[in-house]
Amino acid sequence: MIKFRGIAEYVMSSPLPAALKENIPHIIDKLNSDILRKGAKNPQDAAKIVAYKIKDNILEFTIESGAVVRLHHATLRIKNFLAPLLGKDYRIGIRTIKIRNPEILIDQKLRFSTSLPLIREIIVTDNSTIIKLNDLDESIIKRPIIDRLLKLIETKEKKAKWGGKVEHWRLIKRSKEKEPKFFEDPNEIIEKIGWIKRFAPGQWLYTPPITHLIRRFEQLFINIVLKPLGFVEVIFPKIVPLRIGVKTGHLKGTPHQMMFASQPLSYNIEDFDEWIDLVSVTEEAPPEELKRFLKDPSYFLCFAQCEPFYWFFEGEIIDREKLPMRWYDKSGPSFRWESGGLRGLERLVEFHRIEITWIGEPDQVIEIRNQLLERYEYFMDKVLDLEWRWAWVTPFYLVHAGEIEEEEAEIDINRPGTIDFEAWLPYKGPKEDHHTWLEIGNISIHGAKYAEPFRIKHQLRDKIIWTGCSGFGVERWFIAFLAQKGFDPDNWPKIVRERITRPPLSVQLVTYPHTKEGKEILDEIEKLLDKLPVE
Repeated sequence: MIKFRGIAEYVMSSPLPAALKENIPHIIDKLNSDILRKGAKNPQDAAKIVAYKIKDNILEFTIESGAVVRLHHATLRIKNFLAPLLGKDYRIGIRTIKIRNPEILIDQKLRFSTSLPLIREIIVTDNSTIIKLNDLDESIIKRPIIDRLLKLIETKEKKAKWGGKVEHWRLIKRSKEKEPKFFEDPNEIIEKIGWIKRFAPGQWLYTPPITHLIRRFEQLFINIVLKPLGFVEVIFPKIVPLRIGVKTGHLKGTPHQMMFASQPLSYNIEDFDEWIDLVSVTEEAPPEELKRFLKDPSYFLCFAQCEPFYWFFEGEIIDREKLPMRWYDKSGPSFRWESGGLRGLERLVEFHRIEITWIGEPDQVIEIRNQLLERYEYFMDKVLDLEWRWAWVTPFYLVHAGEIEEEEAEIDINRPGTIDFEAWLPYKGPKEDHHTWLEIGNISIHGAKYAEPFRIKHQLRDKIIWTGCSGFGVERWFIAFLAQKGFDPDNWPKIVRERITRPPLSVQLVTYPHTKEGKEILDEIEKLLDKLPVE
């Protein structure tokens, strides 16, 4: 059970006259018996004025309230009731309102940080928690900030009960077991032979041969999975204003994984003279100095890739005849800051993917997701001949928003949720070990998770809009294929051998690849690739 208490303070335009002071008890009776009970079926869920005080032009009500008519709701209801009454009968206006010493009382033991917004102090006993808030002015009272704070506290408590996990994993389908053709680590090999060169942690330069192979894999997926289902290509922006991240929830759930961007402080080159002089003399670019010439961050670099899709439809009313709409984007990289575990093409800061998005009525969104699942299974099983599995997980869009959902006893994949696709990496060990599997993509039905904050409306008032998305991680699918099939095209499935042509020759310099072993392995792989058809 949750309760609230605090003092609602109303500053009037002039001192309260005697007639009004005499009438306050009757006004309180009306508020307690009617205004502050509306919407609450049980009296304990309503609000109640338990005391009052008058001092010059200030009227104070001490309020105790329940879970439905909360303290801040009651404070606004009282103002809305008093304003016309005071204006008409006493020619007095309400200048400002405030809640002093607000408290939230919860009848269970909770533990969370006082660093949360608005919180002044937390008192925890064996069976209760008292949250003391800072005084609240009208700008906060009018917004649902208290409700959001409570939701945040609830989410943190759920995470604590889950043991800190943000994702629960349940197997729903897997392929037949397949005999791997390869047991070495392809990440190590492609670096040794110089197909990729480390640019920065989690970033690589992809040379012509591996670029050729990755692009052919990408086109294979588009031609076999997306085009037959009517998906058409678009180009999404790759730097996103912060407000979009607030609406999608990423700035609440994953700010620790996001890369942010700032504009220059000025467009005038003269304003950068000091910086230019510093770099010219020192031949260094100290970040602490650079910050002086930048505005505060106002963007984040592409994180989920689908954010612009929801923005495009923001505030729009969609003609039913135009639904559903199916788009995909492969125009540029995504960025996620990884603090550790960066390795080869498995775990990257800058990575590439095909982002698949669709919008429609609920039945249409579910049908498209199911069609994609059928094509994904065909692609993984019949085209790439991978050993794979699917898992029902905590929806990625909730994880990204820092939210948690209750785990269902029964899995219903035709409700909003996320399915992860994983492939076995033989070089990591036996398939019975959960850590030998690599997530190579996912697919989600969001329900109205994004349609609501972006105010995406259906043409018919009795219909709602749902969305879905799916991410095809190009590097991960490619590395999973090499991990199971290796570099010899004779071990590749027939359709892959036929559609992927011989890549350009590898880069070979006096000093590149950097080791004798790398050069020898490269020579062997070049001979194997000669088995592929030439464009």
